[in-house]
Amino acid sequence: MAAPIPDVAMQELLEKDRAHALADFTGAPVRYADRWWRPDEGQWYALDEAGSALIDAQADRWRAAHATAVPPIHSEPSPAQNAASDHAAGAS
Repeated sequence: MAAPIPDVAMQELLEKDRAHALADFTGAPVRYADRWWRPDEGQWYALDEAGSALIDAQADRWRAAHATAVPPIHSEPSPAQNAASDHAAGAS
């Protein structure tokens, strides 16, 4: 099992995008060094391979469900862009 990581060090890894939280809530597991980690009293502890595999499977299911339920975000033209294209169309 991997040695615990102090909370300060894990926060630094998160800020540098070297680690990634599962979600944005206190106590959310963090993915780092090919496994999931959980916080406990100022330290982060690596889950065993079976625990990490379970979280990976749940995260994959959530992403797949979210992708089918939530349409992709795309930017709509701003009113200024619409006005410019309307003006250009009328000017020809």
